[in-house]
Amino acid sequence: MKPIICFIDDSRFEHDLVQNEIALSAPEFESRFEHDLVQNEIALSAPEFEFVQAYTFEEARDKLGGKTPALFLLDLWGKDEDVLDPHISPKEDLKMKITNFPSLDDVYKGLDDFKGDVTNEYLKRLFTIVDGWRTLFEGVCDRIGQNRKYGLWNLHQVRENYPGIPAVFYTRKSLINDAVAMFKAGADALFIKPTGFNDAETRRLTREYAPQLIEELEKIKDSKINHS
Repeated sequence: MKPIICFIDDSRFEHDLVQNEIALSAPEFESRFEHDLVQNEIALSAPEFEFVQAYTFEEARDKLGGKTPALFLLDLWGKDEDVLDPHISPKEDLKMKITNFPSLDDVYKGLDDFKGDVTNEYLKRLFTIVDGWRTLFEGVCDRIGQNRKYGLWNLHQVRENYPGIPAVFYTRKSLINDAVAMFKAGADALFIKPTGFNDAETRRLTREYAPQLIEELEKIKDSKINHS
């Protein structure tokens, strides 16, 4: 029987990516993307996994029935049911907030005459710009009702119902605070979803990344087995 990867994500598009760009068997992959294989020399090293895909943990458990997966692949960010009035932040509100952000002029002002570790000072100044946008992004996501509660709750359910089974996150929007929360909650690993300028580019990048992702998941699965 093939080992099962159970994928839980709240996005239809992400499920389509996993089903059609990651979960395909090697013969299907090679036939469908023969031209890409010739042009880009994409390696077909994926082991023979069975994928079970679900939008919620409850659905995943129903689909699994009495089977125990070899690994859970979890999305992190999802809909927060506790947000009663989710809404997109008005453009003017965000424009007002970013007017207070440091600029590149602030980063370089007086840098040539700075006494001390100029490299560290330069990076600290530059990071204030990054950190401002990170904070803005988190606030926007909170108002729209998207955050890490979804993935962390699913991880908690995995630990309660499938103890000893590895669970890794596969996410696109995670930030440093999310990474800290994931590993404090006991995640076995974190992988970043490829992101393109549009859906077609994201699909292509996901397809190219698939063999590497599967190889890493295989290592995590084997590591858990060897230490159990």
